Amino acid sequence: MLTVALAFTTVLLAYVVWGKSRRRPVDIVVPPDDGIEQLFRSMAALTWGRVIEGNRVTIIQNHAFFDALLDDIARAQHHVHLETFLWRDGSNSDRFANALAEKARSGVDVRVLVDQRGAKKTSPSVWAKMREGGVDFRVFHRMRFTEFAFYNHRDHRKIAVIDGRVAYTFGHGIADMWGSTPEHLTGWRDTAVRIEGPVVNEMQTAFLDNWVRSAGVVPASDDYFPIIEAKGETACHVAYLAPRETESAVQRLYYFAIAAARREMLIQNPYFLPDRHALRLFADARKRGVKITLMTPTAAESDFSIVQHASHYHYGPLLRNGVRVVEYTRGMHQKVVVIDDEWSLVGSANFDPRSFRINDEITVAMRDRNIADELRRTFHEDVKYAEEWTLERWNNRSIGHKLWDRFAALLKREL
Repeated sequence: MLTVALAFTTVLLAYVVWGKSRRRPVDIVVPPDDGIEQLFRSMAALTWGRVIEGNRVTIIQNHAFFDALLDDIARAQHHVHLETFLWRDGSNSDRFANALAEKARSGVDVRVLVDQRGAKKTSPSVWAKMREGGVDFRVFHRMRFTEFAFYNHRDHRKIAVIDGRVAYTFGHGIADMWGSTPEHLTGWRDTAVRIEGPVVNEMQTAFLDNWVRSAGVVPASDDYFPIIEAKGETACHVAYLAPRETESAVQRLYYFAIAAARREMLIQNPYFLPDRHALRLFADARKRGVKITLMTPTAAESDFSIVQHASHYHYGPLLRNGVRVVEYTRGMHQKVVVIDDEWSLVGSANFDPRSFRINDEITVAMRDRNIADELRRTFHEDVKYAEEWTLERWNNRSIGHKLWDRFAALLKREL
């Protein structure tokens, strides 16, 4: 009887955990004659956001991001907010720890939020240096008893806000892989956006969303949310919310974008693990005549090769439907989408179940032909350093390769 009771309790608990983590899929129905431009406001509203006009967006590529952000930190007068997943010892870590501590000592409010898992290899002396300088430093979901139930829920957002007037989102971590190293002489490819304008208030809200959960303190003041006049001509929308019983805003935004594409879709993502819904959306887009090119890193250049093998498992359905698949050979980490030369997306989210259903993420969507053109040009520059997959190559994988791909795909929810 005791064995039966324990078995029943185990099954019941497993069912409760599964039920609370389950997300109800949502089909996306768009008018057949409407494209991304006509649907932009609907996309924002249906991902719990709004379109905000009048922003100036600057695309920053690769390790130039670190210099740009440090320059803005040096100019800060009131506050610096930084949220990131990965922080690892090295020159970039030292540069940021020193800059943030110095700014805090000067009287500027500095808040830093890092994810416990992403920063677990960082020396405690780095955090001590910042705290001694006056930085309010917090860790998201530590490995401790009171937070154990949330431990698998990670903070993967990348946000920086300076004085409530300048904001960044990016794929980078505070680590040296994005600079010149013996393994990557040119550094990992990555893309960031620097934003000025009214949408910065949305980025601030996203930062404080997780800050409150970690610190239990709300720094309420109009100084954090100043009235910002128009700075440019880019319309932006920020997606970051994740309701419990349905798809996250970021996942819905990605799927909405695929459904709305009419001519061309370019995707760069380091971890690409589509579900059946996404594969169906890609197939439908190809039937509409949309040209789709997907770029991921090679397994040799990925920091988690098992993820690339899980991606390989899904290449077959994509290739059969006419999706072009290429793998970048120099190491890449950016999360970029460009659609129909007028809409683009940059943020922290990977195209996988963990980012869409478990982690906290942020993505900025932009309607601006100049921004889309710039990202499109850099995409095609990257194609020069990519190798192409064909359906013949996919079919001719070795037995070992196929078995490894299939095994990796079974684990894709947690990768």
